[in-house]
Amino acid sequence: MKRYAVVFEESAQADVRKSYDWGCRVWGKKEAQRWVRELRKAVSRQLSIVPRGFPMAPEDHEFSEEIRQMIVGRYRVLFTIRKGKVHVLHIRGSYIV
Repeated sequence: MKRYAVVFEESAQADVRKSYDWGCRVWGKKEAQRWVRELRKAVSRQLSIVPRGFPMAPEDHEFSEEIRQMIVGRYRVLFTIRKGKVHVLHIRGSYIV
């Protein structure tokens, strides 16, 4: 089975940082760090194996490349597949502003 490299683009990393900052204020630093590790692990594990198994994002038609989405808890992970790599573009959720 082919495995894909998963790349978190700067835009996705910025989304995670914003949510992490929120988590530090609400849950505390230790719990926010745990959440980030679990989110990254879940995204990397699933997208490295079956990225094409996830549906197209509702906003896919607005872009020239295929945009797919993965749901992790309250978060939507938007990604594209380019040259054998999965590029995570954004991680959107109810607490990311």
